[in-house]
Amino acid sequence: MSDALTLILGGLLGFALVGLIALPRYIGGRRLAAAKAAPFHTIADGTRWLPCHTTTCGHMTTRHEPTADGAWRCTGHGCGHITKGEQ
Repeated sequence: MSDALTLILGGLLGFALVGLIALPRYIGGRRLAAAKAAPFHTIADGTRWLPCHTTTCGHMTTRHEPTADGAWRCTGHGCGHITKGEQ
């Protein structure tokens, strides 16, 4: 008799613990809002990814737009560094 009672009480205790773990999910049931889409910007024709050798850009590869004289202007982090020559 005590074995059956122990099993029943153990089952009820286990059911209660599972309920306590799952209860906040059912009560709080709110879902997170969908993340906003990233802003996309148009890229000028002829834009290339070149290494920018300034500390502003951290010597990383950034987007460079062509200039009228054939050089490339860095557009990363407001840098504006000019790279000359054919890259």
